[in-house]
Amino acid sequence: MASIKDVAKAAGVSITTVSRALNNYSDVSPVTKERILGVCAELKYTPNSSARNLALKQSKVIALLFSDVKETDMNGNIIFRLLKGAQSCCDKMGYELMVLFTNMEKQKHKSLKMLCKEKNVGGIVLYGLKSTDEYYRELDTMDIPCVGIDVDKTPVTVATNNDQAIEEIVRLFYKKGKRNIGMINGSFDSDISRVRETAFIRAMRAVGLELPQKSVRYADFFEERAYEETKILVQERKGLDAILAASDLMAIGVIRALKDMGKKIPQDIAVSGIDGVQVGAYIKPTLTTVCQDFKAMGYKATELAIKMQNGETVNYIEYVPHHLIERQSV
Repeated sequence: MASIKDVAKAAGVSITTVSRALNNYSDVSPVTKERILGVCAELKYTPNSSARNLALKQSKVIALLFSDVKETDMNGNIIFRLLKGAQSCCDKMGYELMVLFTNMEKQKHKSLKMLCKEKNVGGIVLYGLKSTDEYYRELDTMDIPCVGIDVDKTPVTVATNNDQAIEEIVRLFYKKGKRNIGMINGSFDSDISRVRETAFIRAMRAVGLELPQKSVRYADFFEERAYEETKILVQERKGLDAILAASDLMAIGVIRALKDMGKKIPQDIAVSGIDGVQVGAYIKPTLTTVCQDFKAMGYKATELAIKMQNGETVNYIEYVPHHLIERQSV
């Protein structure tokens, strides 16, 4: 008797894609779905609903996996808020939450699939994965529900609508008379950095502004790196009058660098961050930022993983509401 693995191999897709096609998920293209159904007919494969339902009930544990957590990640209280949201959802839906931490070294010795099997988790929520991670490359082959927070490659993603958020910042800069805007971004191998840079380019075009070369520097979400990269950006980009930092901690590094260079904020150069961490309200000048609801992200991602485990259809991407906080730095 043919198995779902046999179908996946014959159709040239992952087991997850076969499962999503058979459960009528909208993110599987009609062509792929037709090919999978054709293979199912050829192999006489019929999903065993009883076995599937039994498997779905085997684990009432959702894992929240953090990758490459740095000491600086604790400064914004982001991880704690993600945990609170995930725990709240598990409590409400009768699940247990397991918290896992990984890094590139650990991933070399144990696959994500093996980790999930050892921990007997029914679904997993991932935060902080980069395209260079072993686990990132493995996402296509996972046979349990996977939801990413700001990770595009997972079957389902939860995020802030970065196109809207960054356009709001750029339009605020424009309203204040700023026309030469640069960016301190995160890292080359981060999905969220790529998304935000693309959103920045679109936002600049939306207000009729050009984005010259040498307008974007990368600081890997570190405050100290942002400090150094800001000095380079200001030197290379003549006439710069506003900087969008892709995180609040980097924005703090930007402000420090500008002060040390003798720049007035926002008169000479305006600054905005993204995140809404508490410390932004207390630095001088106070930080303009997009406030992300990390607790809601943790809740929604966990909820979607549980729904997927229960065979429910979910959207490919779910946006969590955000709001722009205008303060003294712009």
